[in-house]
Amino acid sequence: MEENPNPSEGAFPPSGGLAEQIERAFHYRGDVTLRLAGERSLSGYLFNRSGDGEDASVQVMLPDGQGSVSIPYREIQEIALSGADAADGKSFEAWKAKKNGEQKKEAEQIATEMLRQGLL
Repeated sequence: MEENPNPSEGAFPPSGGLAEQIERAFHYRGDVTLRLAGERSLSGYLFNRSGDGEDASVQVMLPDGQGSVSIPYREIQEIALSGADAADGKSFEAWKAKKNGEQKKEAEQIATEMLRQGLL
């Protein structure tokens, strides 16, 4: 699989190794697609990883409230960031800028109304 130039979406570079793919998928705030052994695949939100060695696994929340499943690391061949990042553009700085803009607009509306009423 080719390396995706956009690291926030699409398959991880194969050179990253499974452990790195799992870590990146765990910290991603959107759905992922796991390509599993036996030509199977599974999509959902990877919300936990646990265990060591043969007992290592990830937990994936299935879409549409279908519950969750545990997938052993040994069954995972590749992981792709397949869903939109639910928090993209929702940083604290973006929130502050939005709030400041809203407050400025509200202050301008109040000032306009006070001028109209002759109070300012």
